[in-house]
Amino acid sequence: MWYLRQRLQQSLCLCFTLIVSSASHGQSSKTITWLTLDFEPYYIFNGANAGQGRDEQVINLLQQQLPEYHFNFMAIPSSHLLTELRHTQSTYCLLSLYKTSQRLMDLHFSEHYSTIGLSPALVMHKEVAQQLGLTAGAPQSLTKLLGEHRLRLGLPMGRSYGNELDEVIAQVPKSQLTTRPGRDVLASLTYMLAKKRLDILLSYPSEFQYLSEKMGLDEQLSIFPITEAPPLSYGYIACSNNELGQQQVKILAPALQQVVSSRAYKEVMLQWLPTALKPRLQQAL
Repeated sequence: MWYLRQRLQQSLCLCFTLIVSSASHGQSSKTITWLTLDFEPYYIFNGANAGQGRDEQVINLLQQQLPEYHFNFMAIPSSHLLTELRHTQSTYCLLSLYKTSQRLMDLHFSEHYSTIGLSPALVMHKEVAQQLGLTAGAPQSLTKLLGEHRLRLGLPMGRSYGNELDEVIAQVPKSQLTTRPGRDVLASLTYMLAKKRLDILLSYPSEFQYLSEKMGLDEQLSIFPITEAPPLSYGYIACSNNELGQQQVKILAPALQQVVSSRAYKEVMLQWLPTALKPRLQQAL
């Protein structure tokens, strides 16, 4: 009798375990975990504009298209971004990432772009730009400035700026490069630029607009288009290189198509651009 009771208890425990395991598996397949960064104006965690970051607003638009899915968020430093994303034991997605040949081997990417914006630009202290004889707002060659004037370039660690600019940066001597990891990295580099501890900073126009105004530096800094960069830059959804990551890219694809064609999406893409530059992106949108 005791033996029969024990067998029955074991069978009940096994059935319960299978039910819980099955339910957990179903829940995980209906959950998408997004990596987020403390990187304004793409993600704004604090202050009056909290929640109004470009990328986090696009994720919210995707959530509206996929109400049956649960979105989780995990904030990490930008320097750890690709390491976490490349883990195949866990599944994460990132809203906006450049496609490079190496990343295409390591990650699953959406076919359609998830973000579109003006390409990276050069940011310089106005006094340094005047000393070099640069015309305000005129396109400049990054290769020429770094090669002829031996200027110091500041970069967030591990960030890609697209194939064209990445090739230029790869040729820059390490003695002319200053990289920074961690949180608020772009704000830290912008502060160094204002203090003339750097000569050039690569920044997207929306980043420049947001940070220079927030830090009260807009009267000290100038921004210049880069001749080596294409007019526009595109980011794509990237998910971990495993079966679930591949599934989630496919799940997000039709929702992304709907979002990108919406009026709300276009407003989000334009929100943090300098007013004078908005017409350039409006044409592309």
